[in-house]
Amino acid sequence: MIRQMSQENRLITHARSSAHHPRKPLGTKRSVACQRCHAQKVKCTGGKPCSRCLVAGCEKECRYIKRDRKVRVDESYLEQLIQDSQELHRNQRESVSNITFGAESGGVPASTRNPISENDSSTRNPLLKDWAWFQTQNKSALPIYVSEVACTAFATRLCQCLNSKDASTSHMPRMRYVKESALGVLPYGEIEWPSLARARLLVNTALGHANPPFHLALRKTSVDYLQTIYQNASFDDPVLVCKYFALFALGEVCSVPSGRLNNHTSPGTTYYARAINMISVLPERPNMAHIEALLILALCSQFLNRWHSAYVLVGIALRLGLSAGFHHNIPETQYPDPIARENRIRVWWTIYIFDRFWGLKLGLPMQVNDDDIHVDFPSNLAVETFHDEFADSSYQVAVIELARISTHIMRNIYSRQKSAETLLQREQKLLNEMKQWMQSVPDHIRLQPGTHNPRCTVLIHLQFNYCLILAIRPLLLGILDHIATTDFSPETTLSPALAALTEACIHSARHTLILCADEWTKGSISVFGYAFAQYIFTSSLVLVISNLLPYGNADDLASIDTAAEMLRSFAADGNLMAGDLYEYIQKVQKCHRSGRFSSRLPSTLGNTMIQVQEPCEDDAPSIPHPTASTYVPPTNSQIYPTSVAQLPIPDPQYKTAEMSLYQPTMEDFLTQSVTDIGLLDPEEISTNLPDSWPSLPLWTNDF
Repeated sequence: MIRQMSQENRLITHARSSAHHPRKPLGTKRSVACQRCHAQKVKCTGGKPCSRCLVAGCEKECRYIKRDRKVRVDESYLEQLIQDSQELHRNQRESVSNITFGAESGGVPASTRNPISENDSSTRNPLLKDWAWFQTQNKSALPIYVSEVACTAFATRLCQCLNSKDASTSHMPRMRYVKESALGVLPYGEIEWPSLARARLLVNTALGHANPPFHLALRKTSVDYLQTIYQNASFDDPVLVCKYFALFALGEVCSVPSGRLNNHTSPGTTYYARAINMISVLPERPNMAHIEALLILALCSQFLNRWHSAYVLVGIALRLGLSAGFHHNIPETQYPDPIARENRIRVWWTIYIFDRFWGLKLGLPMQVNDDDIHVDFPSNLAVETFHDEFADSSYQVAVIELARISTHIMRNIYSRQKSAETLLQREQKLLNEMKQWMQSVPDHIRLQPGTHNPRCTVLIHLQFNYCLILAIRPLLLGILDHIATTDFSPETTLSPALAALTEACIHSARHTLILCADEWTKGSISVFGYAFAQYIFTSSLVLVISNLLPYGNADDLASIDTAAEMLRSFAADGNLMAGDLYEYIQKVQKCHRSGRFSSRLPSTLGNTMIQVQEPCEDDAPSIPHPTASTYVPPTNSQIYPTSVAQLPIPDPQYKTAEMSLYQPTMEDFLTQSVTDIGLLDPEEISTNLPDSWPSLPLWTNDF
């Protein structure tokens, strides 16, 4: 009896020690003979092949049987393994359940991880979550992909940062666009060609609005060919109907001063409906008119706030161009007309620009690689009729280079692909590239302070500012989130690298609003255009952050109000995109005034927000027109910062875009060696910003 109890005690003690201490590694296995030596019952020397098989020339037959020897294992050790296995399977089931729930509710829990490493915070954009965003609008439609690069997604992130963990902060969908149902009920089959005089006006307006950065078609040839169409009554040619009705739509939307048409549709919608109906069957052998028509329709889709349709249409045009070899130079012997060759080149590069710019706006991949393009840049021909057909090529070349930078921003800042470089190193490379672009721009495309600058020049510099803001603004939001969770002090300072990037982003935002306000006062902004509304909204988001940073400027609040008022005015006149963006800026202003930073705002801050009717499913909301008492054109004291001590800009009125890249701190950052830049300092920026609100859904399904 005593001997049995002693044995049980030894087993218990051994089991406990086995559960708490790792087992010793087993010894090496005893060597075994290969199958051939074993069959011949001779001693095997081992190795592969063994010496006997090598001498016999049977190297391939020298195989060994894998034997699994039996070892003694304590029962407690087996029970521990079973318990660990059960716990692992339970955690995996819970993880799959969480992923399914997150997909159904529109959010993804922070506990789930994709293969991206958690230790790459210094190389990743702080805005990128571990999983992509998808917006579920209704069960009958596919979930909508929302990219972090989109300005509306950034506005949602900003509201979440301002509101901390307020569950009411959700992503708002894009509701104001011309629906397919609206296009389907239009009697496009009954839409007749306009009079010849009106047709000429509309075509001239359309091509004049797009040129010089975007070449859509030969200018003089397109206008002159109208005479042939009307003389021969060639009104049933589907290719001509598609191209010219697309031009009519673009011309009408660019020429209507304000308000909607008599049938409560957006300008150009009826022409657009008939043109889009003509491309139901794509040509196997496209001609130039086919590709031009798709390109014009893609641009028209922007004015109707149909961004996905525009991206698809330009993708079709791109692939038709690839099938026709537009990405290669064509020999002069096969295409002797220099005007036709230059038209082919410029149409291709316009497709390229749209693909890059719209891909950056939507956060979608580029559809052709630069390495696959082997065609010359646009050029000025020494041909008598050149200036009748084309604009100066230097404008389009400058925009092409800017489009390439857009691709690099998408790849280096907003890509989930792992990078060997840190985020700051990639920022440095991008900004050096943008500085080189600015240095290469001809003098006549530079902004000239104190003089009238052409609208096309202003638009190019606005796009430059837009690219710079998109490249840097993730860092600003990370800094703001870090400040919100630490002790706020006016003396709070940043490292020279982050300070230089922050100053450049804020400068570009202020400069953008100044240019837009100047164009507003001159009346040169198209009421239904999409570009100015986009630039105004993007810059205003940066100024919201700027106002809350330790070295921000209180005068930025007036600039934000001015931006909101311009968006409201566009929306009241029927601009669909401005209507969506105005609702966003209202939401940001509300979070700005009532969120966790509200105590840091001036007590005299007024509330200038105006209520907008909620959008319905089919119709865009009606927004009241501005009155004389609600809007006054901005003055220098309203939109220009009165104190530039914290942002040492030589020109106090921010009249040039390149100033943001020529500050002393920025010069130091751009000339720093790659090894000296280092990583993001966790004491200065929240590098885990995407997971700052783990229990907060990015949107709700209550639309």
